Parts: sequence; structure tokens; C-alpha cells
Amino acid sequence: MPKETYLRPEEIRTVAVIGTGSVGASWAALFLAHDIAVVAHDPSPNAEAVARSFIADAWPALVELGVANAPVPPLQKLSFVDSPAAAARVADLVQENIPEKPELKAKVLAEIDAASPPDKIILSSTGGIPPSQLQASCEHPERFVVVHPFNPSHLIPLVEVVGGRETAPEVVEWAIDFSRYVGKQPIRLNVEASGHMTNRLQFALVREAVHCFLEGIASAKDIDAAVKYGLGPRWTLMGSLLTLHLAGGPGGMKGILDHAGKAIEEWWTPLGQPKLTAEVKARLVAAGNEVSDGQPISDWVGWRDQQLVDVVRLQAAAEKNEPRRS
Repeated sequence: MPKETYLRPEEIRTVAVIGTGSVGASWAALFLAHDIAVVAHDPSPNAEAVARSFIADAWPALVELGVANAPVPPLQKLSFVDSPAAAARVADLVQENIPEKPELKAKVLAEIDAASPPDKIILSSTGGIPPSQLQASCEHPERFVVVHPFNPSHLIPLVEVVGGRETAPEVVEWAIDFSRYVGKQPIRLNVEASGHMTNRLQFALVREAVHCFLEGIASAKDIDAAVKYGLGPRWTLMGSLLTLHLAGGPGGMKGILDHAGKAIEEWWTPLGQPKLTAEVKARLVAAGNEVSDGQPISDWVGWRDQQLVDVVRLQAAAEKNEPRRS
């Protein structure tokens, strides 16, 4: 289908948000901040009240970052309807965010697809289901594409854009353009994989952290401190490959590989593959209580979101000063 048949990102006036848990509500807050109305559906009891409360709590951070201009969220632009099809019919774009259950997603996507003309794009927030698997339930799979955000979705800039085997190339390009339009930093994945890519990077580190904890190499707090004070500051500014390149000094990537290649091979070989047995789960629950000092999750989430405003600002300022070739 020709690209020009789709609305331009700036022409999107209403988005259907299907599923308003933490991801869907985050998307709704971001869309409202960009003056895009939201028609939502979620079968959960009190879904509308919970979503409105979430958006109200998220709004100050969006104002502080300059994403939202109004001092209070325009909640009059948020409405709920009784089915995914009803939301899809009246919106310019669909953003699906229901739980990571392939059969449930397939059923809902088939309903959305049947209710929408073929020039209406369907975005999915799935965190790891390959898009080809999901678009198989659609009569018009060419307009389906994954745009995977990261929690909290209204603050973390990254989204992964992943097309399936039948996704039209122009739809992938459209999703990248729309992501930029609402202030995201999109990356394009060229190959489908379970968990996409960023979750695979994340959980490679989590796997090693869990192994180190289970083997008693360090306490839960010290394992988290290694990331927070050692890896985190650099990773806020640059990714793993640039970090490795700079580790080689003037010789760059070649220098570090020539100097420490054998050691690096040993370091990146997994120490183990933890299994989530009942005993391991119990120990990890205890670790969670240790690293959180037993404080309520809601307190930590509020603290995290408040601090992320400064982190995102720091990243943006640092990026402007990168030594790029003009």
C-alpha cells in the first residue's frame, strides 16, 4: 500500500489505546501531552479511574520536561468505550497494550483489524512476541508493526520498532516518524527475535546478577551498586559498543580486542543459567526486599519517575555536545 495513503504523524488527532495498564496509561499521558485525544478500552474494573489517576500523577514530569504545555492534563480528551472495535473505529491510529498472552493478543488484534479500514495503522507495545506471530491474525497484516516502549513509557525515550514478515516497509518508516513526532528515540530492529533486542540485553545482565547473588559472590545491594555506580553512569551517556571502543584508548576497539580479547571472551561467557525454581524465587523475593529496604513499591516508583526527569535532561544535554563530525 502506498505510503501516501496513510495519515501523516502530525495529522493524527485521536489514538485508540487498547489496554490501560501502566504501559497503556503511559502512552495515553504522552498522547494527551501532544494534544492527541485518546479513546481507550480496558475490561478491568475501575480501569478508567485508575488511568485518569495515573495520568494526573505522570503529568508534572511531562510538564517539567517540556513535553506538556498545559499545567494540568486535558482529561476531557480521554474517553473510554466498551470494546476494542469501538475504539478502533473512531480513532486515526491504534495502540495495543494488552497483556503478553499471544492467544489473547491475537483475538483482540483480529477484532481491531476487522473494525479498521486498511489505511489505519496498528501499533503494538508487545515486549517480546515476534510481530509475524501477531499479525497472522489480521486480514491486513501489512499495517501492523511493533512499537515497544520501556517502563515508564511516558519518560523513557527509547522505543523498538519491529516489523513482521508481512509489514509494509512504509509502515515501519511511518512508525519511526510517528515515534519521533511524540518525542521518542526509535531504533529499528532488522530481525525478529523473542524479547526483541533491548530486553535481551537487559536480561543478559539480570541473568548474571541473579547468578552472582545465588552463588554468594556479593550481596543483593552490592550487585545493584555495581550497576548504579560503575556501569550506569557511563551507560547513561553511551552504549556498550562505544564504551568498549573507548576502553581501548587511542587504539579504540582494535586496541582493546588485541589487548584483552582473551579475557573478554572469558568475561562474557555466562557463569550459569539460573532456573526460577520455588527456592530461587523465594531468594529473589528476599533480594527485592533487601535492595528496596522494605519500602513500598509506590514510594520507589514515585522516586524513580521524579529522578528520571533529571536523567533524561542530562542525556539530552550530553547528546548535544557529542563530538560528531559536522
